[in-house]
Amino acid sequence: MEIETTVDAYLRMLAMQVAGLRYTKSQVVRSLVQALPARNSSAIEMKFQNISAILDDAGMDWIDGYKPYRNIQLALRPAVLEAAERSQLRETLEAYESSSLVAPSPKRQATEDVLAAVPGRASRSKRSSSVWITGSASSALRDFRARQLGAAGERWVVDLERESLRRAGREDLADAVQWSSRDIGDGLGYDITSFRGDGTERFIEVKTTNLGPATPFYITRWEIDVSRQLDDRYSVYRVHGFARDPRIYVIDGNVERRVQLEPKVFLGIPL
Repeated sequence: MEIETTVDAYLRMLAMQVAGLRYTKSQVVRSLVQALPARNSSAIEMKFQNISAILDDAGMDWIDGYKPYRNIQLALRPAVLEAAERSQLRETLEAYESSSLVAPSPKRQATEDVLAAVPGRASRSKRSSSVWITGSASSALRDFRARQLGAAGERWVVDLERESLRRAGREDLADAVQWSSRDIGDGLGYDITSFRGDGTERFIEVKTTNLGPATPFYITRWEIDVSRQLDDRYSVYRVHGFARDPRIYVIDGNVERRVQLEPKVFLGIPL
């Protein structure tokens, strides 16, 4: 009973996030403490972290804020996977991840309107995302393969960059912003040619996800090499929460000096 009640509460929170419904984690935890008097709030939150680990291992998304913790009770794994299957959670999450429609905005936006802090870096001046679903490595791979989502994110960033330059009084540069991956080709190592206010070129690689800011992204060896060659003229724009509350965090310069890179794909050459 305890396991089922805890799993049900977690999956309801995750489903509410996918549906864009608001809830308060602390209220859910308090309700569970009342329903399960043998467990305090710390024990319940650790169990939520266990559920995140099980979903992550299964290639599904999990609630950011409940980072996977893999010291897992034996009976918990089958209970989580069976409940996820009954609720068709995997299908719901994958449909949400693949949406290529940006959340509507009531006004024209510029890049500075949607800047967010890089995950792990505190920043009071930048807005945080309200999308708290974090994807696994398989989610990052699905983003990488989702051409419609990627193209929609690039188109959105082109419009943001043009609006930023117009606000800066550089209509000439706004008109010169180019969607390079579409107009020239996919193998450049970047998607957009834009400009800073002083006229220097900025080469932008766009990585788009509907999930939260902590979701990892795939980057090719060629993109890494180009970031090293262009250095301070190169930027990765990590677009996150695209379908619900789109935000961008920016990684400037040589990617190898800015992010933790983990090899996921290897080239096999017969000996």
